Amino acid sequence: MSVGHRIRYAAGIAAAFLVLAGCSVQVGQARADDNPQSGALINTPSKTQEPSKEISYSLWNAYWNLEGVEAQTEELAEHVKNINFFAAYYDKDDKAFIPQNTTDFFAANGAAYKERGWNRYLTVVNDQIKEDGSSDQKSTELLYRLLEQEETYRAHADSLVALAKNAGYDGLEMDYENIRKDNTLWKYYMNFIGYLYERCSAEGLLLRVVIETNIESDKIPWVKGPTYCVMCYNLYGSHSEPGPKADYEFLRSVMEKMKNVPAPVDYALANGGFDWSGDGSVRSLTTKQAQILAAEYAAECKTDASGAKYYTYTDESGTSHEVWYGDGETLELWMKWLQEGDNWEYSVWRLGE
Repeated sequence: MSVGHRIRYAAGIAAAFLVLAGCSVQVGQARADDNPQSGALINTPSKTQEPSKEISYSLWNAYWNLEGVEAQTEELAEHVKNINFFAAYYDKDDKAFIPQNTTDFFAANGAAYKERGWNRYLTVVNDQIKEDGSSDQKSTELLYRLLEQEETYRAHADSLVALAKNAGYDGLEMDYENIRKDNTLWKYYMNFIGYLYERCSAEGLLLRVVIETNIESDKIPWVKGPTYCVMCYNLYGSHSEPGPKADYEFLRSVMEKMKNVPAPVDYALANGGFDWSGDGSVRSLTTKQAQILAAEYAAECKTDASGAKYYTYTDESGTSHEVWYGDGETLELWMKWLQEGDNWEYSVWRLGE
């Protein structure tokens, strides 16, 4: 997850929240509310074997696309546990700030969410606006500056606690990415998380930590206490050849890797997908965009064993394309597979049209 594309005013995102289920959007359908296939945003798996287990969702809303978020949240209300406001990021002076759209959306909806018993998290990402106005996404240079020295990471933690408290949030969600297998940086990060957890606990704040799958989980000095949320949707994407965001073997490998991470662990899923072009370019698509594109080119949409939908088409210039994406049925299948590992808490990236 990243805010950098918004800083550059680019359109679209790799994993958009579900609007419609299936592949059968009609030609010319351009709105999510024009004869939708299903009113459900997620086909929630039934609890057939262990009725005492409760499915719960943590839902991300992103400041650059808040259209439809209230309605989508309401549709999932029965299973909502957390609402994650995405995201605070950094100015040129390494100071975290909350975008105005997020502040306004929280002011309009935060109290109602609180009344329903939902925890409201402020997500913080390591994206930064540079002095020249460009953006640095998922910056590890920023993280080294903020976390390497004890005095600095303590001051950083204190500032984030104050930011969340003053804005009225119930918790912080740290989404520092691109650390990968830099175990030196992981050590600094966990030192920071340990202190941040102490500060959050003292101030009555909750703490979630988002982690990626491309890590050496057995070499990281994990801190007990926070909820860890693992992103389960990087199997194929803009970095690779065409394919699904997740499949059975991938999810099983993630569950195995998470055995090294202190409980509780939350599993983040994403729908939407990508369009791989024959010219070598790759662009992200929401579920709705993928369905409309299929209808425009009368493409035959198929379902892979992974649960993902896929199709091919040729555009007006004669360039071939291959599209893979996930919808509500896809998420339902992935959740069922995760339940084989007794996992019942899911995060969904993301709300918005």
